[in-house]
Amino acid sequence: MSDTKRPHDNTQADAVAQALAGTLEPPVLNQRRRTKRQKVQAPPPPIPTRPRQCHFLLIGKNKYCSLTTKLGAKFCGEHSMLETTGASSEPGQEPARKRIPCPFDPSHTAWEDDLKAHLFRCNARPKENPSNYSLDINLTLPAPERQPAGFEVLESSTSGKSEVLAELTQEQLVALIKKIQDLHAKHVPEIRTVILDHPALDERKKIVKNIKHAHQQASLLGNMKRLNMLDDPSTCYVEFGAGRGELSNYLKIAVDDHGTATFVLVDRTPPRNKFDSALLGMEEIKSLVKRHTMDIKDLVLAEVPELRRDVTATQREPPVKAEKDTQDVEEAKDGEEETAASKEAEYVEKKPVVAISKHLCGGATDITLKCLINYQKTETEHSKLPSPVKGILIALCCHQLCHHYMYPNQEFLKEIDISPEEFVYLTRMSSWAVCVNQTKTETVDGAPEKQPIGGDDEHSIVADKELDQLGSNIALDFQGRERLGLQCKRLLDIGRVRYLKEHGYDAELVYYVDKETSLENLALMAVPVAATSST
Repeated sequence: MSDTKRPHDNTQADAVAQALAGTLEPPVLNQRRRTKRQKVQAPPPPIPTRPRQCHFLLIGKNKYCSLTTKLGAKFCGEHSMLETTGASSEPGQEPARKRIPCPFDPSHTAWEDDLKAHLFRCNARPKENPSNYSLDINLTLPAPERQPAGFEVLESSTSGKSEVLAELTQEQLVALIKKIQDLHAKHVPEIRTVILDHPALDERKKIVKNIKHAHQQASLLGNMKRLNMLDDPSTCYVEFGAGRGELSNYLKIAVDDHGTATFVLVDRTPPRNKFDSALLGMEEIKSLVKRHTMDIKDLVLAEVPELRRDVTATQREPPVKAEKDTQDVEEAKDGEEETAASKEAEYVEKKPVVAISKHLCGGATDITLKCLINYQKTETEHSKLPSPVKGILIALCCHQLCHHYMYPNQEFLKEIDISPEEFVYLTRMSSWAVCVNQTKTETVDGAPEKQPIGGDDEHSIVADKELDQLGSNIALDFQGRERLGLQCKRLLDIGRVRYLKEHGYDAELVYYVDKETSLENLALMAVPVAATSST
């Protein structure tokens, strides 16, 4: 088994050394765009009379800084760079000590002669990567910025530009559309609709006005119950792209775990108004809840401590192993065979995993599937479970954000003869399925009137004029463009289904809500074949 841990080639000490050497590029701060009209400059306020108040004038607010200074100082710590050697020094005199922007975070400053000590205690100092981090471990092909020489992979059109399609001639575009239509008719079966409900959302439906999210979550939980994903309260539920963790919150209500379940939330950024505290529960025994702020492409699921069976709600960290006797340690170092046997003995049984997500955009779905299959390959050698991943349920969306190098089923693309360039065209045209400014003509009070198509959906996008023009050039009305966009989406989705089937899962695509509830109303659901054969 290969080592999935990433070597610590960028430790804290290295980051400090880079900062001191000036080779570390400071992060780019978000510049707020000011749209207010310029105010008339008011006369400066009088010199502050409050004892030990900073004398730095904030020009934008036309007031002096309110921070407190040290005894005998004129400026606070943030503006102490303006402090000079004498108490009554001239304005042009050089300061006794110089403050410079912190290399880790330029929004604050540090003393230049004390920079090294500041870098070691700075809160913005890069943290050491955890054990469950491995750079790009879940990518199918190398990322564009890390491609080796001579390795070419065309990036997907995540920037939202349509120039890639505009470069095609009308004959090429018509031929591509005909190819997509033929492939869809050949490879995509009829997709059934399974709209269910779950009582865990009954209270929410009574108190919210916009209940479309409640309908989606209720149907997802209903399908999880149908597929027996809720019957084992000791399961570890991993929500990918968790955001606030709202789906996990209602999942906890549906499971009624009484503190026995484990909830792992994975997202790149920590959002506000999280449901993490609600997931802990109000009972004496709290559920085990852990949020991992990490990109899914770098996540090694097998190294997540919360998946271990010996990490419970009362024991939130892996138990510290007792130190072996010196004799045992020496014996373990005698040969490679004994070392391998020792590692084998160190394996700890994992909990069954159920992966869920409500609207996992674009390539995030692809790297999630890759992450789960990587975990399955790692655990199958040791786990006593029929399958380490008990179930997968992902509500799909935003296929226009897919990347060719992230797509897990490259063999399927070769089988249907879709090149990397055509993959970009495929993802670009998929946006036609959810464009909100397409219109149709309806008769209102006896007169024709154009009505918008799409409704208010959080994943709908605005169709650009160039794509509309392309559709007009090839005589595609809005129904034709929407149909073609859906065909592009389903081709990508059926490749994902085949990928899971090749690795031992009974996978299918299901419409879990109607189109009026959400334009993105399709979910990928999968359970191990062993589980379906036994039921």
